Amino acid sequence: MKPSVVRRTTTTTVLAASLAATLALTGCAKSEDDASGDKSASAGAEPGQLVASPGAGGSKTCTIERFGGEKTDLAGATVGFSQSEKEANPFRIAETASIKAEAERRGVKLLTANAQTQFSKQISDVQDLIAKGADLLVIAPLNSDGWGPVLRSAAAKKIPIVTIDRKINATPCKDYVSFIGSDFVEQGKRAADRMIEATGGKGKV
Repeated sequence: MKPSVVRRTTTTTVLAASLAATLALTGCAKSEDDASGDKSASAGAEPGQLVASPGAGGSKTCTIERFGGEKTDLAGATVGFSQSEKEANPFRIAETASIKAEAERRGVKLLTANAQTQFSKQISDVQDLIAKGADLLVIAPLNSDGWGPVLRSAAAKKIPIVTIDRKINATPCKDYVSFIGSDFVEQGKRAADRMIEATGGKGKV
């Protein structure tokens, strides 16, 4: 297994743990921002590795009450998870597996769908998850734009949305509760550091 695969698998495991913490708050997402960017969403995450965006901007907290929804007992909750891409790479495989494992560990009913890298399918997938009674939606968006139909459907039923990996262009704490994902700038720095280390500081890229 390549080092990058190990690194990504570890990241998604941490992400699932942070996602579980968000679910445990039944739709409450907490984050603290500093001037340089978001801080880690989990105490177990490496600095700069995992971030959670706040609800209504700044360092404010988006709670399920501020979002307008109702608290749900996880024991009886149904969570819908929409995966964006074909699970043909280690990251997507690990991401889906870790979320399924965490849902099983917590006794949460999990509905899953895979858009197979087709955005129109992902929109219909999430609409279907809503129709099947999802109390909370976890979405790995294929695109940042074009989520209007889903946001309107979810808002009508006050279903909290948590996005992972990629942010959507929408209003925090109005259209969705939280974003959980990596600090991509830090990822780039780490990749560059590893490249420098591997080449001894010399080479053409």
